[in-house]
Amino acid sequence: MYLPGPPPPGVLLPRPITVPLNPVAFRQMDECRSRSLLKFLLGVGVVPSQEDERRRERVVRELGKIVMDWAKRVAYEQGEQHWITSATVLTFGSYALGAYGPESDIDALCVGPYIASLQHHFFVVLRQMLEERPEVSELHSIEGAKVPLMRFKFSGILVDFPYVQLPVINAAEAMHAFDPRVLEKVDGASWRCLSGVRVNRQIIQLIPNMKKFQYLLRCLKLWARKRGLHCHLIGFFAGIHLAILAAYVCRRHPNASINTLLSLFFDIFVRWPWPLPVTLLDPPTLCRSPDGCCLMPIMLPCIPPEFCSSSITESTFNKIKEELWRGRALTKDTRSTDIDWSLLFAPFPYGVKYKCFLRIVLSAPMPEELRDWVGWVKSRFRNLLLKLESLGVYCDPDPSEHVDHIIIEPNVVFFWGLMYRRSVQICTSSLKEDFMKSVFNNIYGKEKCAHSDITMSIVGPPQLPKSVFDHSVYSENLPPYMMGHQPMKQDHNAVG
Repeated sequence: MYLPGPPPPGVLLPRPITVPLNPVAFRQMDECRSRSLLKFLLGVGVVPSQEDERRRERVVRELGKIVMDWAKRVAYEQGEQHWITSATVLTFGSYALGAYGPESDIDALCVGPYIASLQHHFFVVLRQMLEERPEVSELHSIEGAKVPLMRFKFSGILVDFPYVQLPVINAAEAMHAFDPRVLEKVDGASWRCLSGVRVNRQIIQLIPNMKKFQYLLRCLKLWARKRGLHCHLIGFFAGIHLAILAAYVCRRHPNASINTLLSLFFDIFVRWPWPLPVTLLDPPTLCRSPDGCCLMPIMLPCIPPEFCSSSITESTFNKIKEELWRGRALTKDTRSTDIDWSLLFAPFPYGVKYKCFLRIVLSAPMPEELRDWVGWVKSRFRNLLLKLESLGVYCDPDPSEHVDHIIIEPNVVFFWGLMYRRSVQICTSSLKEDFMKSVFNNIYGKEKCAHSDITMSIVGPPQLPKSVFDHSVYSENLPPYMMGHQPMKQDHNAVG
């Protein structure tokens, strides 16, 4: 039983309009909606073609050959038994779950033997081997991240390529068996990488119908992207969150159609008694959730139990709940046989919804520096969200990245919708100063800040880029309950 919680203060939640249907009419409606939903997904391009699937398979296969040659070269140079030395490539994330789209990247984990070090053999020797391949482009190393990796395009497909060094010579054989005696000896960063592979495998084992799961997960990822709920660094969903929520629905309703599964997703989680954790394990295991996971805890399907990393705050949690209500209202509406799916997946109308926006500009002298700078600052954005909430301002951070062509330096611009819970003054210079403390919190941050910059200002809808405001114009004629995230009455505010 799922107990509905009270709506947030000042928010008008949409209610579904239902018409009683007999079982035959309901089944016909369900079949019609399932067909039209699959047609819609094909039309918007979230389902890859067979050629795209084969192209990705070739990329993974070629990477496997490259790392095997690399491992044997390292062994030969060190006088080791190169004939038994091996390395392998394991995939995880949306590609491993079969729910990727044509534009998705491939999360591929390079697993090597104990003789192949991260700093020299992976970031120098293997990088040189990749650079010699004509299929590889835009290769750069991210050595200072929590999970160090190389990022590049292989035959035009973006690949994230972290490294795990196993304490054995035959890494491929150890990973084929997923030997726990080997895995328990790896370091923290390696364990985080391997846990992604392990969780994907566990999800696949638990799903009764993978095809339905993959379609549902594609629906949820499209919904999250269109409604501005898809970036975990700014307090919304990561792919693993949506995968576990989709798996939860599919496990409990193995015979449901894709239309019914999508409707059940909204119906179940709009009524979920948060902060009760969502778990795929039977029976559920209760444990204390860490900071950042206490509002909407989702557990990884593993033993011992772990929570998905999360950056959700009060602001983003409220938006997620209101978008769930909106999705429920649209999918439960039984007045017509079919659904106009473009309404459920309509872009979020930021320009109509908010009177004020926090404009954040990140800039750097070179595009390569900007890429690292943006990644670093985004990893600290939760601190900025929490600071604004402490001042009495709720935020709806748009994950989209824009460019200000008036600024000479390479730059990325973000716009965050602001909702004032009380009369408050925001001094953007003080806000920046406070936020930069979290950006400067270690040597890595100071290095990134040496030649990079961040500016903040408060702007109104007329200052939004056309790409943001176009979504607002598109949504002006929709009924309010179809637009979602009804903002609370905003107090007057002063900006410094």
